[in-house]
Amino acid sequence: MAYVNGAARERPGSVPPAMTAPVSELAETATMNKERFHEIKQRLIEPFDPEEIKWRVTATSTIQTKHGPQKRGQLIAYADQRAYTDRLNSVFGEWGWTRDYDVQVAQNFERRTASDKSQSAVAAKVVVVSRVTIHGLGTHTGVGEEWADDENAATRAEAQAFKRACACFGLGRYLYDLDKTWVDLDQSNRPAYTPSLPEWALPASRRPQQRAPAPKPASSGTAAQRSGLVRDEALAAITTLGDKVGFSLAQSTLQKYGGTADLKRLGYAKLTLVMDKLTDLSRGIERLLAGRVALGDAAYSVLCREMSLASDSIDDIPDRGTLRVLVERVEEQARSKAPTAATSPAPGRIAEARGRLLQAARKHADRTRKRLADVIEQASVGTLTLEGLKDLTDANVPEVEAATARLS
Repeated sequence: MAYVNGAARERPGSVPPAMTAPVSELAETATMNKERFHEIKQRLIEPFDPEEIKWRVTATSTIQTKHGPQKRGQLIAYADQRAYTDRLNSVFGEWGWTRDYDVQVAQNFERRTASDKSQSAVAAKVVVVSRVTIHGLGTHTGVGEEWADDENAATRAEAQAFKRACACFGLGRYLYDLDKTWVDLDQSNRPAYTPSLPEWALPASRRPQQRAPAPKPASSGTAAQRSGLVRDEALAAITTLGDKVGFSLAQSTLQKYGGTADLKRLGYAKLTLVMDKLTDLSRGIERLLAGRVALGDAAYSVLCREMSLASDSIDDIPDRGTLRVLVERVEEQARSKAPTAATSPAPGRIAEARGRLLQAARKHADRTRKRLADVIEQASVGTLTLEGLKDLTDANVPEVEAATARLS
């Protein structure tokens, strides 16, 4: 049985597939020039639209998290054979290519039983050989196989063979180069989210920083340029935030929420998620540094050793949970640290410090059109509130002055 344009028809036994094309088509491909050949090659190797890409779970594992066991799955990307057929039709036309299949059932394969992996049984496989012929370019062959006890064995093996033959022409070949990705699975063993494709695995029209060679209307060009600038700004912001929170926290955040430590491979959605998480961590680092000043470097170093950190550098804070515990302990010890005669601020200093903070906060609120309460809370990294200013004592002068300095 031979297939043209995805539809089955009877094939004369003595006529090769290439002869099914119209004479005009054969005459055109016989005189194909280099430019036309290059155009065809580029259209074949062009990645599929992301909407055509699906993900299959090929392996699973279970890891322990603070919320209990979490099942994870290894995903690989693939495209339905209809995407391959549509691409061939768009490049060569419905009559510019053919495909045919040979189907066999191979016996006497030894296979582990599903119920007991220690037991084996003799099984059969459906083996399909697909030949794809593009008139003027030649023929390639692919082989697909599936266990015969699968009710869709022939369909699966046929699709596998067809796509492997197409890959020999370059169509869909890039899918083999995509990295396998591990993601969380839900209760039905389905991916909790869809992985993002790297930019090189997107068609030219979908790449944020890709500029089309043909001129576009001014509005479209402006939108594409704006999209590229937004991505560049996000990358720059993440790099700055990564330096602020330290190496270990930045790397763990990238791996957890981006799935990779390579920023260039992240889609814009994941870049935004990573940036939000790093921004939140940066606030925790600000609180930690303010608490360290109040506590003192010596006491802070002792606390880091008690928590078994490699050093007192922020680069050695491994994860968000450790940062939270460290901030809580630093702030607790800083509050309980009794001021000495040498370090205790002079009586009445809190009133002056509070006045300077309110003055600076009002100027900032007028300039940014924010609420005064929000300005004070942000400037103090959440340690001070507008309502609570009246209850502060001279022991809180360092916190108030630190918040004033941030506003300045």
